[in-house]
Amino acid sequence: MGSLFRFLFEYRLFFLFVLCEVFSFWMIITKNTRQKSAWLTSSNNFAARAMEMSDAVTGFFGLYQENENLAGENARLNTLLTLSKQKIDKMEMDSTKTPSMLEQYNFIVAKVINNSVSKPNNYITLNKGSLEGIKPGMGIISPQGVVGRVMVCSEHFSTATSLLHSKMLISAEISRIHASGSLKWGGNDPNSANLEFVARHLKPKVGDTIRTSEFSNILPEGIHVGVIRKISLKDDATFYNIDVDLATDFSTLNFVYVIENKLQAEKDSLQLKTTGELE
Repeated sequence: MGSLFRFLFEYRLFFLFVLCEVFSFWMIITKNTRQKSAWLTSSNNFAARAMEMSDAVTGFFGLYQENENLAGENARLNTLLTLSKQKIDKMEMDSTKTPSMLEQYNFIVAKVINNSVSKPNNYITLNKGSLEGIKPGMGIISPQGVVGRVMVCSEHFSTATSLLHSKMLISAEISRIHASGSLKWGGNDPNSANLEFVARHLKPKVGDTIRTSEFSNILPEGIHVGVIRKISLKDDATFYNIDVDLATDFSTLNFVYVIENKLQAEKDSLQLKTTGELE
């Protein structure tokens, strides 16, 4: 305490000078309209800048929630887009299609919390599970294209087989000529895959768009997969060798959409019953 008193006594003139300056400044502002207006304008500008900085900091830390909200809205729009495409492509071709058959897909937003791209068999972990309606076998897409298929679920998490997996096959087609085949990862480049079983009498071209076909069991028809980068055909080959540049960048996956096919159980049950009767 004695040191504090000695400090205040030693610098008493400086503190008195500061006090007088503050008092003089206050008198100038309160007694002069022009100076008062300038002070209020400056203080308001300072407060506005401080609030702007505070909002920027708050907004930065709130980006995660904002991204989740945007992903949810994108999922809703994806649902509407898929339904619209089905209505245009199928209802005109078959007037017996019912609304329940058209409105069969539901998109569930999930965040990727673990992902690999450099292994022979790559997997993805999502932050949602059975409590959110996710089940094994459901397809997964990103805003860019196909991602994979759900493999195992707990209540709060799911693991999925990535498209970058040696045993993952996707039924796909070349949109321009409606030529169906099977898309399979080659095991090396995470940005490309091979489209197999496209017959040699067909005429694919470099740059053709690849989308999921109507034969896909886990994904709606028409989901973007990629574009053809290279085509080759040996003289004695039955099928083309087609290299596809994948639309999905697996190294930057963030939010994805797990697709629930509401009619999948009915379809599987019918196919199983048919197979049993034939056998």
